[in-house]
Amino acid sequence: MTPFIAELERDRDRVVLHDRRGGLTAGQALDTIRRLARALAGLGHGPGRIAALIGSMTSRLHLLAHAVELTGGGQVEIPDTLPFADQAGLIAECGACLAIADPGGVRRTRLPDLAALPGVRLLTLGPGPGTDLLGTAAALSAAPFPPRARPGDPNRITLTGGTTGRAKPVLRRFRAGPPRTAPGVRELLAGGAPPRLLKTGRLTGLGRALGDAAVAAGGRLITLPGFDPPEVAAVLAEQKATHLVLSPYELRLLLDHLDGSAARRFPHLRSVLSATAATSPALLSRAVDRFGPIVRAGYGQTEAGSVARLEPEDYADGSFEVRRSAGRPLPGVRVEVRDPRGRPREPGERGEIWVHSPRLTTEYWRRPEATAHALRDGWLRTGDVGFLDADGLLTLLGRASDAMEIAGEVVFAAEVDSWLQEHPAVLESATFDVPDSTGGATLHTAVVTAPGAAAEAGAPELRAWLSRRLDPRRVPSSVLFVPHIPLTYANEPCRDTLRKWHAAG
Repeated sequence: MTPFIAELERDRDRVVLHDRRGGLTAGQALDTIRRLARALAGLGHGPGRIAALIGSMTSRLHLLAHAVELTGGGQVEIPDTLPFADQAGLIAECGACLAIADPGGVRRTRLPDLAALPGVRLLTLGPGPGTDLLGTAAALSAAPFPPRARPGDPNRITLTGGTTGRAKPVLRRFRAGPPRTAPGVRELLAGGAPPRLLKTGRLTGLGRALGDAAVAAGGRLITLPGFDPPEVAAVLAEQKATHLVLSPYELRLLLDHLDGSAARRFPHLRSVLSATAATSPALLSRAVDRFGPIVRAGYGQTEAGSVARLEPEDYADGSFEVRRSAGRPLPGVRVEVRDPRGRPREPGERGEIWVHSPRLTTEYWRRPEATAHALRDGWLRTGDVGFLDADGLLTLLGRASDAMEIAGEVVFAAEVDSWLQEHPAVLESATFDVPDSTGGATLHTAVVTAPGAAAEAGAPELRAWLSRRLDPRRVPSSVLFVPHIPLTYANEPCRDTLRKWHAAG
């Protein structure tokens, strides 16, 4: 039995989940999980089968994920933000015969397309164009449903970030023995009253792990299917949330919306975790100015879970070098920086980041070559490049595949953007390379200027700012001023789109 299920059984009258539909007690949540598991089993779902869970994080979808696990069947996360062709391709690749969506967490226009997929049965968690699974389950027994999982069978398939526009499905299999708590979860939620955690957007592994742990600790999981800053701020206040988990992109949107001190507006908030992508030093400083020293920056990968976290005590002195780091490895996680031959690098030396974690993935779904390349002797070759300093702080430079060779020098976007975003006129930036006629590449940067600062943020000024701080080969040849930075479905900069914008002038 998982700690989440055990807590639901312990105190059935306590509200444990909340979303736009309102609150659910532990008893309601537990009964829903068991009834959904019976409904799924009645449809033939179980060990060796895969169901596609489509949409953003809602209470119903969260409970469905637990019900699928009870049946012993597998599940693949299908983000609502993926183009439909990619959603259909992933459903087909994973062999999912059931596609299950919560109409409250998916675009309504997408449901008819899903219903028309050949060989796939669409189920909805409420009235919709498919079969109402929740309605079917309501007539079934809420008695305990014995878990049917078999060690070694597929459990969860999730997608990597897709920073280059291509995401890989990552498989985790059911394991024997008691469930393992993800590294760093207990430490993040510890202290004070029972945690009330707000998570928006995708049904990610991090969100599920933190949400389950918050409930198991006597607290509450609060979810919103999208990220609307006024709604997030209102829910933070109304629900007296103690913990907020969001991406750097969402953190920036929230800061743009908030006026004045967030610490005074949300006195109950104990932790703001910026995760899923690198948090720039400038964004971290801006968030700390607004929320106080409760902001944390996390680093992780779909394949390994959470890896490292920058804590308030780390950045207390305001050092730029510390603020641009991802912090220290979490308890139970080992990190090494290695050279191309697999030998450990000395502190301060750049290399590829390797991770050993209790949450390490089993494999990439039906990609044996990619699995053999990335997973070796219990270690994950992350594909990220960075360095560990003498104090054990891990600094990320970027994906090895995103390294840009400029005039014979290897350059990473973060080396430029972390400094550029320190300029008071720069709100956001994303650096990219463009092939030139000689077979090499030139360096360019897209910039979103801060409100009211356009006049002082001309290209000459920004290039001069960087020239005083970086090697000339790391100074962009041009600056492209844009209204926003294009993002992948995982809210990470899409450099393919930036190159197209640059080519268009």
